[in-house]
Amino acid sequence: MHNLLHILEPGVILIAVIVICSLVFSMIRGLQIPQCFYCGAAKVRPARRAGFWETAAIVLLIRPYRCAGCRVRFHALRLFE
Repeated sequence: MHNLLHILEPGVILIAVIVICSLVFSMIRGLQIPQCFYCGAAKVRPARRAGFWETAAIVLLIRPYRCAGCRVRFHALRLFE
């Protein structure tokens, strides 16, 4: 059991780093809305949530969006809607 904890520890740290990076990236994207950060179009609209993880991301204020110009779907942090 003790060896199992040493194996899992790097995995837990890696997952935590990935989650934190995703949140920071979403926050940076959220500052640019209502402009698409892929093509620069000003036609960004909320997208439908798909799946459990996107529904659970609402707790973290992360919302799915879609650009009407290039049709790219992305996630961004939104504090006010």
